[in-house]
Amino acid sequence: MQDLISSFGAWVQAVCEKDPVRARRWLARGYRAKELQLRFDPRQKDRPADRMVAEQTMRAMTLPLVHPERSAMASLFLPCEPLQVMGLYPYSCEGFGCFLSGTQAEQSFLQHAESQGLPDTFCSYHRVFIGAAEKGLMPKPRFILNTTLACDANLLTFRRLAEHFQVPQFVVDVPYETVEPAVDYVADQLREMVRFMEQETGRQMDEGALRAAVARSQRSMEQFDRYMTLRADKLLEGEITGEMFTAFALHTLLGTPETEAYTRQCVAEAEKALPAAGVRLVWMHTVPFWVEPLRKVTDFSREVQVVACDMCFEGLLRGPMDEDPYRAMARRVVCSAFNGPVERRIQRGIDAARQVKADGVVWFCHWGCKHTLGGAQLAKERFEAAGIPCLVLDGDGCDHSHGGEGQMATRMEAFVEMLKAGGRSEA
Repeated sequence: MQDLISSFGAWVQAVCEKDPVRARRWLARGYRAKELQLRFDPRQKDRPADRMVAEQTMRAMTLPLVHPERSAMASLFLPCEPLQVMGLYPYSCEGFGCFLSGTQAEQSFLQHAESQGLPDTFCSYHRVFIGAAEKGLMPKPRFILNTTLACDANLLTFRRLAEHFQVPQFVVDVPYETVEPAVDYVADQLREMVRFMEQETGRQMDEGALRAAVARSQRSMEQFDRYMTLRADKLLEGEITGEMFTAFALHTLLGTPETEAYTRQCVAEAEKALPAAGVRLVWMHTVPFWVEPLRKVTDFSREVQVVACDMCFEGLLRGPMDEDPYRAMARRVVCSAFNGPVERRIQRGIDAARQVKADGVVWFCHWGCKHTLGGAQLAKERFEAAGIPCLVLDGDGCDHSHGGEGQMATRMEAFVEMLKAGGRSEA
């Protein structure tokens, strides 16, 4: 299967050099074929919830390639319920960077981006997409919507893409402080964003449908929170790739009936699962799913499981939802663990590790992410002070040429052995 994927990725890159539109059509066909395979010929070892979220994500990534005229580019932390209600397909820059890497089709686009002045210290997810867009593989969206979360790459990437595609852009500025005036400020911007969308599409927002979508978001997040609590005492084997699919569902697809059904299925499976076994890890930041030696340690293993990832739980909020859907969406963004000082993200990780009864935490320093790299040593100190062993790993979540796969797996194996020898930490 890996040989087939790498051959397809190389072919897409080669075709893109001469006919990027043809390469795009074949990329969409490849993703559609994978979606159909997930639906009609699933692997027996995959859990139903994992198949559901993978299939939903594959479909969501295919639609902007096929129907760019109905697509709006949206950054990862942008609330997408308004797009769903207005019948627009969210078009994810970060998602396509990840998917092109999964297709092993990222190298020529990384090289193009670097040839155009982007340094290799710039986030590879963004560099891949910029390269693919500027080489013509990625289609032109209706317009671009982005927040200032969670990194400075957003500010450059989406402005550059708006100029490249010659489309309007709307930026939601997210204040650093997690206070009520900040929620009001972002809510007002989201209302303005909807007016911008109405002007660009000539359609009116159905406010009742928006409230219903935001209510689905809240129910989905509540169910995922319950799933994490249940998972503390359950054995649920899977792939680390699944954490990235879940992150997409709980961000870009949050508010859809499909995501609500997915989180409901997660709870149902956890309730029936066998008792917990093996070493249990919380993963902080993006997952380098392409690193095969690492996958051999964690995938479908009774011995080692990644039981939570902060790319999935960073937006979980407890308590009643704001009745105003704009304030509810704004609160989710402002109170994100990725907003504000890194101490907030660390504390959210500590809380999650306790919730799922994790034995240890992996803090993954994705090359190019200054927030994660800069907070690594503080994170290790804080987790271990809380009684939770912490492994700091360096690597790249997207770029196959980054290297160090063997060393990464070796360090992970040593960390797991240490946790097995010491038993479960008292967090």
